Amino acid sequence: MKSSVKYSKTLLALAFLCTAGAYYANATHLRAGEITVVRENCNSHTYTITVTVYTNTGSSVLFGGRVGEEDILEFGDGDWILVPETPNTPRPDLGPEIGTASFSVTHTFPGPGEYTISYREPNRNQGVLNMDNSVNTRFYIETKLVIDPFMDCNNTPVLLIPPIDRACTGVAFFHNPGAYDPDGDSLSFELVVPFSDRNLKVVRYQDPPANDPRQFYLNYAPGNEKGDGPPSFRVIP
Repeated sequence: MKSSVKYSKTLLALAFLCTAGAYYANATHLRAGEITVVRENCNSHTYTITVTVYTNTGSSVLFGGRVGEEDILEFGDGDWILVPETPNTPRPDLGPEIGTASFSVTHTFPGPGEYTISYREPNRNQGVLNMDNSVNTRFYIETKLVIDPFMDCNNTPVLLIPPIDRACTGVAFFHNPGAYDPDGDSLSFELVVPFSDRNLKVVRYQDPPANDPRQFYLNYAPGNEKGDGPPSFRVIP
């Protein structure tokens, strides 16, 4: 792969969401998110980094804005910034009470190397069924930037399809993130356990079929779409 910027993982971490309830002061507003990185000039180490989140517009809490150790964008080189409070853009085309918010910043890295760029904020949605206590679990996303002087100037992949879906019982559920690389590099996908902070996985995560099957199936053993075996959860090549 020739890119000077690449993901260490391109993730599909799917969860079943129920967006009612409250995190302290009705702060359950983050549904999903992603980080993209664009190199400004192939002769420099300056990049534009954009954090995009999908929000619950029924919450009074906005993306970003808290001081201290919250709402932090880290660049992986020891530098970080507080993401300012950012209003929602309603997306009724995606469903009721769904919106997006994004923040972009330009950052210059000190030189070649690998940098894990991450964003964390405490307000994950309440009611995620395949992990413990989601409403009190920090929301966290990351991507890895590789700056290599021997590789061509390049950009991270772009995800074109929002990670907002609804599934129906009795039929297979598919999600394709619509990923493409603007420089034509090949992409691969991997399912991973969600994180609540750098190198810290969420508590008691389970793939959806491993979660209590009584929540989704009257008869779990033949629960797949064909009715001849249990459901599965995987990346389809």
